[in-house]
Amino acid sequence: MKKQFLFLFTAAMLFISISTFAQKQDFTLVNKTGVVIHHVYITQHDSDTWGEDILGKDVFMDGEETDIQFHPIEDVCLWDLKIDDADGNAITWDSIDLCKWTVVTLHWDGSKATATFE
Repeated sequence: MKKQFLFLFTAAMLFISISTFAQKQDFTLVNKTGVVIHHVYITQHDSDTWGEDILGKDVFMDGEETDIQFHPIEDVCLWDLKIDDADGNAITWDSIDLCKWTVVTLHWDGSKATATFE
């Protein structure tokens, strides 16, 4: 009986820790780039591919914010983010720590991409 309880307790704690980790990576994205964003991609920092657009709406206007919810299957904190405008121009931000930050504000001055975090 003790072994069964210990196994169930351990399984429950593992599930809770995995669920909590995934929730920590959801974030609010704020567009302060000065451009209308048509696509948003996010990938693990060490990945070579971008995957699908996660924007979830037609366009993301300058000054707007949107909540990004995703559930990665791996315990990864560092993510890269890429946006595309209407002409297909891409801007990227590297090594965003989504375990630490819940608000990511993107900036673009016409030549350099920066971000602020909360």
